[in-house]
This record gives sequence, C-alpha cells and structure tokens, in this order.
Amino acid sequence: MRKGLVLTFLLQLFWLASGKAQDLDSLADTTETSVSDYLFLSSGYQNRVSFMARDFGQKIPLYTADVMYWHKSGIYLNATLAKFFVTDLSWQKGIGGGFSRQLTAKTDIDLSYNQFFGASNLNQTGKDNIGILQTSLGLDWGLLYSTTQLMYLVNQPGDFFLISRHSRYFEVDRRIGGKGVLSFEPRLTFYLGTSNYYRIGGYDLTWRQYLDTQRFVTQGLDLAIPVTLSLDNLEFQLEPRWVIPTQVPEYDFSAQSFQLALKATYAFPLKRKK
Repeated sequence: MRKGLVLTFLLQLFWLASGKAQDLDSLADTTETSVSDYLFLSSGYQNRVSFMARDFGQKIPLYTADVMYWHKSGIYLNATLAKFFVTDLSWQKGIGGGFSRQLTAKTDIDLSYNQFFGASNLNQTGKDNIGILQTSLGLDWGLLYSTTQLMYLVNQPGDFFLISRHSRYFEVDRRIGGKGVLSFEPRLTFYLGTSNYYRIGGYDLTWRQYLDTQRFVTQGLDLAIPVTLSLDNLEFQLEPRWVIPTQVPEYDFSAQSFQLALKATYAFPLKRKK
C-alpha cells in the first residue's frame, strides 16, 4: 500500500465529522421551530481528499453518506459511511455523538467524539480503530463569523490540532422558484497542530524527523466559497476550495490543490406524540 494512503483513509472522516453539528445547525434554523427533534440524511462527493491541508501526494475522490439524529436539547448521534475511489480500500464506518448549542445571540458551542473503523485489509496494522475528540466555539462579531476548534486525535502518540475558521454569510434577496434561498459564505481556514499522524502512514522517520512531528506548527490554510441552495428542508451545496499546505516535510508530497465538493442534506422534522 502506498505511503500516505492509510493516512488519507483514516483521517479524512475525522475531518468530515469535526464540524458536522454546526453545518447541520444552519439547515435546522430554516425549518419550522415547533418540532422537537430532527433526522438529517446527507450524501456528498468530493474530487480529492485532504487532512489538515495535506493530501499526502494522493489524488483520491471520496463519496460519503451520513445520518444524524438531533434532539432539541442539542444532543446528537451520527453515523457515517465513506467510499474511497481506489482499489486498495473499501468502505470506512464511523459512529459518534455530541452536543451543539447556541449559548448567546452571538456565540455557540459544539462538543463531540467520533470513532472510525477501517477496512479489513488494515486490521493487521492496528490503525483501523481511531477516535477524535473535538470542541468548537463560534463567535459572530459582526464583520465575520469565527470559530476556534480544538481537536485531539486519539492515537499512540496522539495529536493536538487547532483550526481557526473565519467566514461571512451572504444571501440573495430574490427567491428562486418562489421559495428557494441562494446563499454563499466565503471562508478562510488556518490549520495548526502536531503531526504524529505521519507514523500511521508507514513513513520511515529519522530521529530528527520524529522530533519535528512533536512540534506545534502551522500546517496549512484553505480558501473556500460554499454556494448553497435551500428549499424548505432540502439543501444542496457546491464548495470549491483552494488548499495550501505549509511546512511540509521532505518525505510528504502534499502540494497546493483545487478541490470541489458536492453535498445534499434533507432534514426530517420529528414531532412527538402527545
């Protein structure tokens, strides 16, 4: 198996899960508020995967399917399936749960833990069962909406990450077809953290390279412009993204890349029986 392929396989869904509750929260705000809970179904495709702005020299498309149950208290449970379009790998499964809540009119918080399981051909490596713990704090300070996300990759040894996102929401006044809402939200993201995860990828590190993985450094950034069409409980999103890795070690072939993601989400309101 090519070096870095296991990294892409195991770590990409951590990235998908890390902001799931906050992404779906925006859709729930557009649905009726009289219901108690929601069931979200999502399906997505992206032409190239990356983690912390790095693709490890791989150019692999990815398909995902997600289901989430979200209680009005802010507690949610989610499950994920992912298919990488490469013959070496099959489906990856993930389960998790968390808590997402609006704290004030200007702030919100998201806490979650997710566990992912790899394909059977990775079992012998012992790296097909890894978890991630994350917390995010969002602040709408007028000019921009900013989130600070802290993540811990549960591994031996583990990794600490800090992701800083800054975006601005715009909405087209005119409705499409009488009820469709078209919006876009330019977003700039910075990635910082340690890089012990290279040891999962099968890289042969020297002692100096091993010490470098312990350092907390800037790992990259990306610029995205998600375009979203909301039709009642149904949402379609197209997200072009330019990814720029920084401080890439000599054994990693990650480079700047253009990525494109498509996603569809439907929210089922669940009314309780009296």
